[in-house]
Amino acid sequence: MRRVNPTEDPATRMLKRPAQTELTWTKAVVVGLGVTILLLISLAWIPSYFTYWWSSRDASAVKTIQSIVSHIPGLKHHTIQPYTSTRVRDAISLGFQSTVFAGIIVAAYVYGEKRRRRLGQRGADDVKGYLPGK
Repeated sequence: MRRVNPTEDPATRMLKRPAQTELTWTKAVVVGLGVTILLLISLAWIPSYFTYWWSSRDASAVKTIQSIVSHIPGLKHHTIQPYTSTRVRDAISLGFQSTVFAGIIVAAYVYGEKRRRRLGQRGADDVKGYLPGK
């Protein structure tokens, strides 16, 4: 990887820079808009749609949960509470939202690390105090 020469003229450095090193501001705005739309759909619309879908089939969901619980050893004759269906629905919805959110955070970290390595920048150094060397 080529290191930047700080004594070189800035215009010359800019002309020698690889074309695909950084995003232009227009590409960054378009990528940001796309990520925002993706997050709105995956963190708001899909869980809301799932909630309404589950609520419309709540009676069958209770039967399904009851059949699953009856196969667990020791719970064969246990009946679930009416609110259990709502709890299971909310747990599935929250698990989906958390997974998507964590995926976006991991993707941002991986992108930042790849960008840092591609540009030849150093990683974060340990903090050595307020005034190092004194």
